Order: sequence, then C-alpha cells, then structure tokens
Amino acid sequence: MAKHPAIATQNAALRDQLTASNRDYWDRLVALLAKQPKRTSDRQLHDLLTGLLIAQQRDEPASQFFGGEPEDAVETLLTTLWPRPWWLTADLGFPFLLLTIGIVLPTAFLPAVPLQAPLLAVQYGLLIVALAIGIWLTPKFAFKGQIVSWGIIVLVLLVALNLAARWVPTAGLIFLTRKGGTVFLLAFAVIVTALIVWAKKRRTETWLPALTADLWITILLAVMARVAPTSALMVTTTGSILIAIGTVIGDLSILIIGWHIWQTRQAD
Repeated sequence: MAKHPAIATQNAALRDQLTASNRDYWDRLVALLAKQPKRTSDRQLHDLLTGLLIAQQRDEPASQFFGGEPEDAVETLLTTLWPRPWWLTADLGFPFLLLTIGIVLPTAFLPAVPLQAPLLAVQYGLLIVALAIGIWLTPKFAFKGQIVSWGIIVLVLLVALNLAARWVPTAGLIFLTRKGGTVFLLAFAVIVTALIVWAKKRRTETWLPALTADLWITILLAVMARVAPTSALMVTTTGSILIAIGTVIGDLSILIIGWHIWQTRQAD
C-alpha cells in the first residue's frame, strides 16, 4: 500500500477509536486490500476509516457499513476505489467491428481482390485517433454538444478513410482465397458472434448486437463469392445487385437495432 507517514499516523489514531469488533473487521479488510494488485493509498484508507467511524457513531457495525464480510466488501471497494474509465467497456469494440464489417471486408468480397496491409494500418490508425479525440472531448460537452462533436469526428474520419483508400500505395497484399478465405470468414463471424453474446450477457444494452445481422450478411456475400455454384454469379451484374441489396439491408439493420438499443438505454 502507498505510504504517507502523516496520514498513516492519523489512520492509526482513527483505528484506535474503533470498537473491538469493528477494529477486527477493519484489520481483516486492510489485509485483504493489501493482497490486491492495485495499491490502496493511505488517503483512501483514511477516507474509509472516517466513514466507518461516522457509521459507528450511529451504532452501525462495520459489516453493515461495508455491505457484508470483508471478503465481499473487497469486491465492492475495488470498483469504487479504482473505477474503470467510462469508455473502457465492451462497446469500445463497436467502432472497430463496424470498420471491419462495413468498410474493410466489403473491399475483399471477391477472392481476386486482396486486402492491403498498409491501408489496413492507416484505416485502423485513423480510427484510433478519432476515438481518442472523441473520448477526450466527450466530458467537455453536454449531451447535444457530444452528439455534434461525434458527428463531426465521424464525418472527418469518413473523408480521411476515403482519401487513404485513394492515396495509400498498393502493397502488402492479403488474399482471402476460396478455401482459406472461406474458413477465415466463417471463423471470424462465429468468434465475433460469440463475443457479442458474451457482451450482451454482461450488459444487456451494449451496442454490439446492432452489428450481428450486418456481420452475417457481409460474411454470407463474401462466402458466396468463394464457393460453387454462386461464385460465378457474384462476378456478374446480378452479383453486384445482390451485394448492393445486402449492403443496404445490413446498414438498415444497424440503424434499426441500434435505435432499439438507444431507446432501451434512454428508458434505463
């Protein structure tokens, strides 16, 4: 634990004011906190002790104040003493998956059209920069300001991605072949779907389920371009129409499911 002599001395004096049962509880709690990966500072312990003494004056035992036995209380304290950043959730994967499903994979629908490693690096790099700017700006604005700022960021990002697709030199070609590419695409879809199910179980209003339909539509179209007898069809005008229809349906599914998730979040 982080040591500050002056505060540590105050903590020792505060501890002496605890009743025997509360002191025993406190010592057990401190011992458990000391075993955690993150260090509990003397200042944090001081705040906890102060709160416990106030509860003691109300004849409230330590187990009631901390919400259970020390082993249970530690789990709660870990989330209050070291809260995760607001943006560090499963939803952080949403923009990366959206870029992959909506922009990256559609460029390689046909097995003869490869992905380009330098372009991929630029695309995901631009996304990371955009997210960093958005995360930095979000706390500085009210709700309407957040919507406007994120809207501007998205528009600038789309323009930058378009320019990157034109200007980044062709190199580092990655072909999603008929057999290997099909296996990769199906495995990717299954893994992402499993992650979405897992994220939804942890947090029902996560944004990730909005991508499920678009994910499988995109994968289905890409697989159709790699297996007989549909592979020949996908290089024709009919195939182009199917890709266009699938793209529209996928985009609409994101909007419709996303709107439903938005309403659920607002209700909560």
